[in-house]
Amino acid sequence: MTHSTVLAAERIAPSSSPLQPLPDQRSAWRSPSQPLTFDTAAHLVLDAHLEDGERSDIVANQIRSWAFGSDDGSTMALAPLPLPGRDRLGTYPIRDLAFSQLCQRIGAPSSYLKALPAKLQMANLNWGLARQESQALLRLAGNEVRAIVSERYAALDDELVLNMVADCLDRSGYGDDAMVRAISTGPHTVLRVTLPGEGRAVKVGDVIEHGIDIANSELGLRSVQVTPVTYRLVCSNGMRSWKSEATMRMRHVGDPDRLADQLRDAIPVAFAEARGDLDRWARAMDTLIDDALDEVESLRGFGLTKADVRAVAGEIVSEVPALPEDSFAESVEQALQGQPTTAFDVANAITSTARSKSTEARLAIEEAGHRYLVRRTA
Repeated sequence: MTHSTVLAAERIAPSSSPLQPLPDQRSAWRSPSQPLTFDTAAHLVLDAHLEDGERSDIVANQIRSWAFGSDDGSTMALAPLPLPGRDRLGTYPIRDLAFSQLCQRIGAPSSYLKALPAKLQMANLNWGLARQESQALLRLAGNEVRAIVSERYAALDDELVLNMVADCLDRSGYGDDAMVRAISTGPHTVLRVTLPGEGRAVKVGDVIEHGIDIANSELGLRSVQVTPVTYRLVCSNGMRSWKSEATMRMRHVGDPDRLADQLRDAIPVAFAEARGDLDRWARAMDTLIDDALDEVESLRGFGLTKADVRAVAGEIVSEVPALPEDSFAESVEQALQGQPTTAFDVANAITSTARSKSTEARLAIEEAGHRYLVRRTA
């Protein structure tokens, strides 16, 4: 039995159109108007997983014993090669991320293979699969392959991680006070946990809370992470202290049991680090900037793209009284040139632009905002 006889697409002569992967779990970032208890937020994460499809895993002891193709002539799928004299074991449609991980495993560019005609896709993928001797873990949602990860991957899934975090919050004395200000579901899970009872008004009516981001991915996209954060209530802007020594990152390898001890140590340290960032915000109020345009143009040095810098400039213009509300670049530059501002306003403008981004881009901009805040208030 060869790879070419396993999937129906090989038998029904698919068209020259490429096979397509299924979409990944929908990514969503929610910032509820009122904070949620940790248990409520954790249930929302798990409910989103359940809606996406019941979770299960298949261990492919030899990934070379699987074939790539399609059962309907349009959707990418994987199927195990049947043993001699036994029936086929079924096919598993592939999602976009799983296809990229499969291509990475065989050392081929996913964007190139995705554009090839169906028969060429099958020939290339199956040729590559036939030369793989390692194991793989196929992570399923329903019968769809949502990820293909290494056999060394430790399944530190959201339910396990969130249960451990809840226990650590209780043990650290934060169980009654910690609330969740934001939730990300989808390929990336993030819970933004703050301590509302310890929020500080950096100016009248402008309260900033400190806390932590708990982040995880069940798909091999990120480690288990605990990151110090601050959260400005008036505009729902967050800022992450990614470069801090208080940030914990634990890869999905080895013994999952070690996670509890690391979390127990990391959570209080991250809260303490975030509390210190409230002082940085207060100092930023008194850190004067002579020329807003020069300051904005310097932000490329903090990792922002040209488009990000333009968005920050627009945010600052919108907050300055008596300036024209004009989106043209020339007008924004004219409005900012020679205009005094504060490091507080620039830092907040950076994080404000993050709210329209995907989860990964949002977090990256929030981290850039923190780098700016640290530099300006050092």
